[in-house]
Amino acid sequence: MRLVTLAFATKEEFLAAYHPSDGGSLSTRTRTDATIGEEVLIEISFPGLPNRALVRAQVMGIAFEHGLRFAFSPADVTTRDFLLAVARGEATIHTTPRDHARFPAHLKATWNARGGAARATTLEDVSAGGAFVRADAPPAVATEVELTITAPDGEALAATGTVAWLRQGKDPGFGVEFHDMAGETGRKLRALLRHASESAEVALES
Repeated sequence: MRLVTLAFATKEEFLAAYHPSDGGSLSTRTRTDATIGEEVLIEISFPGLPNRALVRAQVMGIAFEHGLRFAFSPADVTTRDFLLAVARGEATIHTTPRDHARFPAHLKATWNARGGAARATTLEDVSAGGAFVRADAPPAVATEVELTITAPDGEALAATGTVAWLRQGKDPGFGVEFHDMAGETGRKLRALLRHASESAEVALES
């Protein structure tokens, strides 16, 4: 899977490139040559986005001169909606921007606020610094949470973090910023992400 980097100078530029009418696509100039129908991994950045975001997409066609039109993968609508929310100013980010790429994922997990009951969930948009956690009733921002993440090989990884932002309404959940990841869990997670980055093959599923 080819990696295509798309860097937008402003939030407005990103929003202008997005087309909701056809189910969600992105048209932009790029130096990358690709064929129509090709599946790619696009890395998106723009001012205000706390981390670069990686999203699976398919090349729909040619746009502009030296441009391409990408259709977001239905599996990565959470990442797409997060990008739009940040660009529109609808998502409040309570975390320091870090140089961690976000990878689309579907990892089984459980989460609980400290002392509370564990709830089954899935982790999406995972990076070495945090992840998006699906939750019908997300906890408040700044809540400390404990997670047990099931790696693709079935290993259970224990992590703790702080709720950094919330998404209400459709596909509710919260963004968690991981605490100190210097131990075994952090090592394992970074190894998974490094493999995904080097191979451009996203297989973070459990």
